[in-house]
Amino acid sequence: MTNFQWIIYIIGIISFIIGCFFYYISKNENHNNKKKILKWIMNIFLIIALVCLGISWF
Repeated sequence: MTNFQWIIYIIGIISFIIGCFFYYISKNENHNNKKKILKWIMNIFLIIALVCLGISWF
């Protein structure tokens, strides 16, 4: 694994952890408006994580 792949892999793992954090927050919030925003942010971070992990395999 090259340095570039390793850095992309680490960024993907960090994005996944941040996405899980926003998922946890969205489950504990009682406001519907905040839930939509938090789920949108969660999905963005999880997509970034998926793309980064996919790129790191090549």
